[in-house]
Amino acid sequence: MTMRQRLYLLRHGSTGAGNRYIGSTDLPLSPEGVADLEGAADLLQRQELDAVFCSPMRRCRQTLDRLGLHLRPEIVDDLREIDFGRWEGLSFAEICATDGDLVDRWAQGEKDFAFPEGESLRGFLLRIDRIRLMLTTMPARRPLLVTHGGIIRHLVCACLGIEPEKSLLFAVKPGRCTVIDLHSAGGVLAGMNLGER
Repeated sequence: MTMRQRLYLLRHGSTGAGNRYIGSTDLPLSPEGVADLEGAADLLQRQELDAVFCSPMRRCRQTLDRLGLHLRPEIVDDLREIDFGRWEGLSFAEICATDGDLVDRWAQGEKDFAFPEGESLRGFLLRIDRIRLMLTTMPARRPLLVTHGGIIRHLVCACLGIEPEKSLLFAVKPGRCTVIDLHSAGGVLAGMNLGER
């Protein structure tokens, strides 16, 4: 089984938003989020990366700036986090208090679910498919994607052949790196939440 690509997926550093749903809200990194990137920067500087792709969101671009890499990044709109609509900035408890029925539909992984006034799961999963196609058609063998927790969880599922509704089983920490080895027969999760000092 020959490895054809090693993917490095870095979640942006912390924004200080705590346990609130932040998708389309364009928050910057918090001072703690900046400091917490040192381990990931050390890790990634030692890899033989040959391409860098970044979400257009400010927190991702600021994360990329802190890595000290000498590769020209490509900004990819599909790498942005899901748009939670009117749930943006709310805690899970606040969402349950106003939209409990919708939370149940989301938890059941309904393919036609859409966040109220936000993005649909179907549209989000189409973006995941486009990202996978981009990865499989590029010449880069060790690309880095600087992106968001939701994107990383769903890419892990897509690369490992796991149903997308299982994505919440993966805890993706801010400022940490996930590594997936892609082989001709499928993907292998080679590391998760790497880069802690």
